[in-house]
Amino acid sequence: MHTIAPFLPARYSADLLAIVTFLISTCALIARFWARPKDGSKWLFLYVLINQIAMNSNHATNADDVDPHAGKT
Repeated sequence: MHTIAPFLPARYSADLLAIVTFLISTCALIARFWARPKDGSKWLFLYVLINQIAMNSNHATNADDVDPHAGKT
């Protein structure tokens, strides 16, 4: 954002930052509770897109990553 901000008027820059922040936060929230669709599903493309927008890679927990039997022997 800091690379394009100098080229935009301040009022547009602030609006753009708010919209981008909202979009990333919303996608992160959706990704948290949405389990990965099965391979070949029509929803898989949207799932991958939302995870990319949410910057969800290797550090976040998704709904399908939670193991209800973890820690039980």
